[in-house]
Amino acid sequence: MRWRRLVGAAVAWLALSGVTPAEGPPTAILGTPPTYGPASVSAVPNAAAFGRRMWMPGLDSGYTAQGLTVADGAILVAAYRSDAPSVRRGPCRVFRVDPESGRETGHVDIPPPCGHAGGLATAGDGNLYIADTRTLFATALSRAFTTPAPEFRQFPLGPGLTGALAVSTPGAMWIGSYKEKETGRLHRFTAATLAALRDGEMLTIAHAAAEIVIPDHAQGAAIDAAGQLWVVRSGLRWATLDRVDMATGAVARRYDIAAGAEGLAFDPAGRLWAVSEAGARHYYDRPLIGLLDPFFPLIFTIDVARLE
Repeated sequence: MRWRRLVGAAVAWLALSGVTPAEGPPTAILGTPPTYGPASVSAVPNAAAFGRRMWMPGLDSGYTAQGLTVADGAILVAAYRSDAPSVRRGPCRVFRVDPESGRETGHVDIPPPCGHAGGLATAGDGNLYIADTRTLFATALSRAFTTPAPEFRQFPLGPGLTGALAVSTPGAMWIGSYKEKETGRLHRFTAATLAALRDGEMLTIAHAAAEIVIPDHAQGAAIDAAGQLWVVRSGLRWATLDRVDMATGAVARRYDIAAGAEGLAFDPAGRLWAVSEAGARHYYDRPLIGLLDPFFPLIFTIDVARLE
């Protein structure tokens, strides 16, 4: 009974504070909803620009979404598993999701030392790249979800490189750093350079074909067909989508979007896909505090032309 009174008090606090707890019925969201959480997701800024929405797979098992890319007609999302609010590393997995139904159609587990899986990318070379904090992993995309234990190549990241996010482009992939009090960096590595690396060889800044500045708190990035860079910045209670000048690193426009937004990628049709970790189980299960956080553990599309 005391717990119910506390929940009631939390809901009342949300109403008084101006936080809108719900946006829409879960039936409007594709895929399988988690067994925990409120009856509907939180209201978010720029919701009118959001299109298709799907539940992130693996929520009940404690997976927290990080990187995202689009490949072979599917949405791929990297995640780590945690059962404690303070633990932000754990076993890594990449989920494959059908963009039409929101149904999980497969997954692959990433071997140690992967513990965060902050970035996910392809480079048009038939490989899937997973950027972890200190290691880049690569595996053949054609076998990743069909072989019980696909082979992974591993490349330790040298000084100055951090695998916090990754970007897919034809013929290359980018690895980006996360900084809270200063700008970060994106480094471009061509598919030819990556193919020439031996398994276990260190990937360094000297291997990079280009370097650009990105904003602080960068969690994901994508480059559109016109060559414009988009960067998502976030925390558990906020997020922005920035259009960034690739030459200078200056933010041309900044839009508020769903809290906790992480991975970002454009599909061949030009739709921008994103995923949010807000409402991941190890955050939501925190007594009271989790109830006050936004609940939006979704994969969703963004129409950038409708952002305000």
